[in-house]
Amino acid sequence: MTRSATPATPAHCAVTCAIATCALALACKKQTPADRGPDLQVVSEALRLRDGDPLPKTSPFYDGERIRLVAARGETIAFQVVTRTFADSSLIIKANGVSVRRWATLALQAKRASTSMYGATLGTGWYRDRLEPTDSLDDEAIRLLETKGTLFELVVARDADVGMFTGNVIVDQKWIPLDLTIVDVTLPPIPPRVWAYYDPRELEWAKLGTGSIEAPSEQEKRCIAMFRDYGVVLSVDMTPAAYPARKELLGDFPYVPVRLPKNVSAVAADVRAWIDATKGTGKLPFAIPIDEPRTPDARAKVKELATVVRAAGGGPSTFLYAVTAEPHPDFADLVDLYITLKPRRTDTLPRWTYNGAPPRAGSMVLDTVSPGTRTWGWIGYRYNIPVWYVWDALYWNDRHNRKGAPLPGREFGVYDAISFDDGEDRGNLDGVLALPGDTTMPCRPTLRLAAIHRGMQDRQLIELAAQCKPDETDKLVAQMVPRALGDIPGRTVAGDGSPSWPTDDAAWESARQKLLEIAGRCVTPR
Repeated sequence: MTRSATPATPAHCAVTCAIATCALALACKKQTPADRGPDLQVVSEALRLRDGDPLPKTSPFYDGERIRLVAARGETIAFQVVTRTFADSSLIIKANGVSVRRWATLALQAKRASTSMYGATLGTGWYRDRLEPTDSLDDEAIRLLETKGTLFELVVARDADVGMFTGNVIVDQKWIPLDLTIVDVTLPPIPPRVWAYYDPRELEWAKLGTGSIEAPSEQEKRCIAMFRDYGVVLSVDMTPAAYPARKELLGDFPYVPVRLPKNVSAVAADVRAWIDATKGTGKLPFAIPIDEPRTPDARAKVKELATVVRAAGGGPSTFLYAVTAEPHPDFADLVDLYITLKPRRTDTLPRWTYNGAPPRAGSMVLDTVSPGTRTWGWIGYRYNIPVWYVWDALYWNDRHNRKGAPLPGREFGVYDAISFDDGEDRGNLDGVLALPGDTTMPCRPTLRLAAIHRGMQDRQLIELAAQCKPDETDKLVAQMVPRALGDIPGRTVAGDGSPSWPTDDAAWESARQKLLEIAGRCVTPR
């Protein structure tokens, strides 16, 4: 027998109707839409935006009606015009000594977040980082890129006119007035303070030219020149046989990266050859034969090789034996150069630093917190770092984590930007500051490379300001970067804690303009 439904009593109806009314009220209540930010914004080259995130509400360059920029002579001032939907952007300006480069900013996917070794991550998503030159493309080709961002680089010559110049940024059919003020401060050429290692086989594996350690290809030379344009020395570690073909590619870099033989018995002869080849040239060879020696056996190997180098004539003025580690009693006094993640401002030993991860230094991975590598210039000044070592710059194949598979190893891609994955640590574009291009432009720059350039220009401005007002300049730098590198508490590891420096464009642009103002006080009136 089927039980019939119980008729609703008035009390039952009252409860049911109340629940239904509440449900309907919640369903019909107008939800507050998520704040998506403006449809268009202007940001620095150090900000990597993730598709779908709101654009910043404010900009230090754009007030919603006009773009205002300030630059020194000899400075490259760059900014991104970003939109929520596809939009072609161009720039028109008339100013003697100013040239414009235009790049589309294209996205790569962080399918998996970088691990904590690289510092804080913003998580998965599509991040705008690759720079595609658009000056040679027609309108249809630009449309096919479906870009939501354009990077403009205004290259100001050292003999450019001082004053304010006007132009326009055109986004689709919207004309935005632009003011460029060139102040009477001249930025000298950037000293080579960033060395980026790479393996030339990466270009061959990417079918971008075939060369060798002794004979770099034309495509390889183009990559080196492109990096130099961004203030970075791109160089392999060399053998004595490779030096004649590569020494000019080092430019003004005062050091020569060296690859010592694996056979210990051959090391002394190579060291003597390097000392002879560089004597009186202003170049100082250095080698890092053992990376991050953490065990007693590894440290014993460091000491063994360092003893051979010293006996062959090596030393602080002839051939630097370097190690990527902190000083240790096991090394005695045989290490000439420490390349460490934790230099302190009070250090007396010569030391470089390398890569970086917040809160010690800005990280170079794709999904890190801005301003990332821009911080290197400021930290380098405050901690007196002569060279920032980058491993690697063209790590397009994960050759170190092949697990027995043949070379070249797993290749990163647009849809999964993990370039290094050892099973424990993984990084999106770790070791990748430029992306594979074509034979005419084999290495495509990235926003992270442009951010290094911005930071190195900042360091030049800091040094100019310090010549004028050292105390005021040092106070400003300390306000921007109170602590970094080895002055972060010893127990802190990458990924723990927030960095001491600001993460917004406004603070960095305000500090940069303050440096221009300080430096300008000591300019002799014309």
